[in-house]
Amino acid sequence: MRLLIGDRKAYEELKKFGKTIFIEKADDLNIESEDLRMSAKSELLEKLLECFADLGYEYSVINSAGEISRIEEKFGFKIPVFEGAKTLQTAPDFETLKTVVEKAKKNAEKCGAVGVFVGFVRKFEGYKTVERLEYEAFNEILFEKISEVENKIRSFPGIANAKLYHKLGKLMPGEDIVYIAVVGEHRKDIWAPLINAVELMKTELPIWKKEIYKDGERWV
Repeated sequence: MRLLIGDRKAYEELKKFGKTIFIEKADDLNIESEDLRMSAKSELLEKLLECFADLGYEYSVINSAGEISRIEEKFGFKIPVFEGAKTLQTAPDFETLKTVVEKAKKNAEKCGAVGVFVGFVRKFEGYKTVERLEYEAFNEILFEKISEVENKIRSFPGIANAKLYHKLGKLMPGEDIVYIAVVGEHRKDIWAPLINAVELMKTELPIWKKEIYKDGERWV
């Protein structure tokens, strides 16, 4: 699901491109689409975005300066203002484990196995208590490098597809960091490529991690 800044006019325009949800802030969040209408507390926005992505929404239009600022800080990326179709090429993707797996399975009719890796934030690093992690990336080449890793995994025998999604921004203990899905013809085909994908993710993606502890911090 791609996130964009816009008003109701932008929402109406985006519906021409795909399934769209509109989120506006009053006292609470007012949320609507062609399928639903609801209100929710602002602190639920991140979880709601995950739900909307899982429900198959392709675009989320947000009309609230305060919520946009909070989301950008949390997710570690800028959300563009919708200015027509050209904006869709630069709008950041918001993925969940479900959407990553579904995209990996697309057009894989001859396959019957999916291998999944989920990395999440540990509470303790050695003897230190982790408060949070902060991820930054060289965004100009990040998606190119992700595509390169995915293509390398697809080259393994018996593998039809691979998808990788790495979160940025601030992540708390227990929160997911990365999703990798590898789709193969049989279960024996997927394990070596999946392990390889995890190692390539660590060595080839231009992503840096800061570990924040109760008594200090360090870049890794």
